[in-house]
Amino acid sequence: MKTFISKRFQILLSLFLAFNFLNISLNAQDKTSTAAIEKIWENIYSQDFISAKKLVQKELQSSNSESLQLLSLMEICLNGLERYKQADESRKKILNVWEKNHKKAYLEENYPLNLATWTRMAVVTPNILVLGAEYYLPYPVNAKREGFYYHKFTAYNRYSKHAIKFFKLENSPKTEKEYRLFEISEEGEAKLVKNYGNTLPDFRDEMKDVMKYINL
Repeated sequence: MKTFISKRFQILLSLFLAFNFLNISLNAQDKTSTAAIEKIWENIYSQDFISAKKLVQKELQSSNSESLQLLSLMEICLNGLERYKQADESRKKILNVWEKNHKKAYLEENYPLNLATWTRMAVVTPNILVLGAEYYLPYPVNAKREGFYYHKFTAYNRYSKHAIKFFKLENSPKTEKEYRLFEISEEGEAKLVKNYGNTLPDFRDEMKDVMKYINL
């Protein structure tokens, strides 16, 4: 099944792909050093989630316990360690912090795309890094809010750091009110990856489907 998405989403997609993949859940008040973040990511690339988690904990204690960037990295580590119950608790904390500190400004600024999601999972392969992110609020597919995007997954070339594949989970009249995962090309063509029916799928199951789809 192939379809074409709106010009508005094509613009949003091109803007998203322009962002460096390290810039996850950033906010202006985050005092975490660039060196600390880079060190955490080095451990994630090595799939050493235990060391990465220890570094995240240290930064949370010493800098900002409500840093969305650090809390996102913590959830990435917990999912990488398959500590799913703790990861889900981390997700709840992220949403609570966002609701308290960021939601008002986010709505006033009309859903800025670069602040719309936080990264929940990072799957590392020798050549590809796949990041899975969730929208803080379901993201409208158009100005009339006729449907929403819920999750997105981006595959990056680990060497060039360029995005090479992009996926999004949509529920709208165009999907017959079903949750459907699509691969989106740079030209705006949407190719169906999986139909989940009327139930919002588990985020980790979606990641598995993405990895299977791209043969990783």
